[in-house]
Amino acid sequence: MSRRTLVTTSFKTPYVSLDLLSYLKSGQVTPFQVFNDVIMPDFKDHISKGNNSPNNAAARGILEEIEKDLDPIGKACERFQKWEVEVSSAIKKLAYQSLDDAFRERTEALENTNRAKFLRDKLEKTRSLVSRLKESVCSASIKMSDETSKDSDTPQTGEELQPPKEIDIVKVRREIEEIYKGLEGKRRPCLLCFSMFPEDAVIKKKVLIHWWVGEGFIDTSATGESQETVEEIGNKFFKEFLEKGIIEPFYKRSRPSADSCKMQPSIRDAVIELARTENFFDFDRNGNPTEDFSCSERACLVRTIEGSNVRELPLLSSQENVQSLINVNEHDLYFRPNWFSKMKSVKVLQLGRWHSDKHLIEVEDCEFLKGLKNMRELRYLSLRGVSRITELPASICKARNLRILNLNGCCDLEKLPRGIGSLKKLTHLDMYECYLISGMPKGLSLLSNLQVLKGFVISKRSGSQDCKLDDLSKLENLRKLSIHIDRNQAKTAERELNSLAKFKKLQSLSISWSRIYDKPATHSLQTLQRIVTKKLTRAKRITKLPSMFMAPEKLPSMSMAPEKLPSIPESPLHLEKLDLHYFPHSTMPDWLKPTLLGKLKKLYIRGGSLSDLCHNGINCTWTVQMVRLKFLDELEMDWEKLRGLFPKLCYLEVVKCRKLDFKQCDVNGVWKEED
Repeated sequence: MSRRTLVTTSFKTPYVSLDLLSYLKSGQVTPFQVFNDVIMPDFKDHISKGNNSPNNAAARGILEEIEKDLDPIGKACERFQKWEVEVSSAIKKLAYQSLDDAFRERTEALENTNRAKFLRDKLEKTRSLVSRLKESVCSASIKMSDETSKDSDTPQTGEELQPPKEIDIVKVRREIEEIYKGLEGKRRPCLLCFSMFPEDAVIKKKVLIHWWVGEGFIDTSATGESQETVEEIGNKFFKEFLEKGIIEPFYKRSRPSADSCKMQPSIRDAVIELARTENFFDFDRNGNPTEDFSCSERACLVRTIEGSNVRELPLLSSQENVQSLINVNEHDLYFRPNWFSKMKSVKVLQLGRWHSDKHLIEVEDCEFLKGLKNMRELRYLSLRGVSRITELPASICKARNLRILNLNGCCDLEKLPRGIGSLKKLTHLDMYECYLISGMPKGLSLLSNLQVLKGFVISKRSGSQDCKLDDLSKLENLRKLSIHIDRNQAKTAERELNSLAKFKKLQSLSISWSRIYDKPATHSLQTLQRIVTKKLTRAKRITKLPSMFMAPEKLPSMSMAPEKLPSIPESPLHLEKLDLHYFPHSTMPDWLKPTLLGKLKKLYIRGGSLSDLCHNGINCTWTVQMVRLKFLDELEMDWEKLRGLFPKLCYLEVVKCRKLDFKQCDVNGVWKEED
């Protein structure tokens, strides 16, 4: 019997007693779960059969005291188990990195001038991982020390690890309850949403805002120029929670702004108690949300130590009342047939991953999505990172209330339904990292309320059924656009990009000239390669693997034959943020003249062949305040030239640009202007 797989039933038959005796004699470490889930129920069973004698009454009192002490012990064991997983994960990353670096050192011909930099980069990555590992270990040690010191009379010496000041849990709960009572309108249920996330989780603001939109806590069509977007309203809520000390910002690197947040464990416990009181979620005794929706309108998919329980989810009449279904940490979504058929009132289906970890979530097939035809109230659907979904069923077009559709990282998705234009209320559509989509349906141009579109593909096909970039210029509310251009379609892209000058409301633009938007995790590439290989065997319609599946050393050079750069009419663009991935040319095109980008504040360039940030070698100045430069091997300039180009620069991030060596940047390649 493994350490994690235990007998959890009571002693109702002699066979269980024999199983337990065999387990105890095996010499394995006896975890808390055996005592709590096996021995304690047996005590209860024996006492319940006794009479009302003084001895039995005393035994009941002792049992109650023991049960009170078991709750904090259970939470401590759960934290230790989580810490153990985090430490194991960090060590695995360190080991994989070591193997990867060793492979590179053997296969890449490094010049002597580059070997020192290669070694320094390797050590910096190792230091970063070891630092995070130390934080994880020390954090767990402090928590365990804090709990054990409460029951210990042993004095602490100055050299020993001092626990933090004891937190008055009752006081924290009272304070959070008072804050909760003072919140206005929809801010109360917005706060309760934090109860779903695990302890110490880093939560992206975007995930919560989309959830709030789905629930109807935030609702705006953003059709007027002065009307706020859902992001602006959501940011106000976050600002208020920050000011009240409920959450704290989480900064990536040393960036001046944070798009994620965290919640202190004691505050999280208080929010869970509020959510339990309001029947916002159903929780187990450890404060973890459950899949039980019999007493709440919301349920969670939670993977336990024993494994997945999605297949065992029952078909109940109460499913008709479910408003939200949130995937907390389930990787295998193997739903029973027709399980979604009764969920006619659901508004939120967060089935994909909500965190940045790029693990894949698997489904058996697309059959479960047929239940979408009954979900007329659905407002938010996330399938982020879900594999084996090759196409969305046409029934999704009946979800006329749908506001947000997140398909990010659906690596098997090949096309969108043609009738997508009927989703008139859709404001956000994310298809980023959907590598197999080769064209866009014409119906995209009918989504008049669309504000955010990620993963738009400029197709090489000339059919009338494909949506062109020019068709999107009619979408008056579009403010954020992400485009993918196949590196072999430069001439087609040149014609398409001419229409960018027509996008008057566009504030953020991202363009990728590569089949690989970002360097996916190794397991993702392996999964994609396996899928393509299966299709080759089954259909025999592809004669060779696309370059995105080649080994890195076999990828063709990102540089392209000299061609005419995209020529866009010299009309100013109103962009505030520009993100270029794998730009294939060495010099800036005409449409990237600083004079045409007078409102630009953020410039991010990742990969490609760019060697100069000036236009035709002419010195110029940008209005940009934030610059990120990553993996630009040909870009070369000194610090004085950089400051001359960006006189308003406040933040600079340089990652693996071999010809840029700014001593003003820290070890992470970050420079920030001092206040």
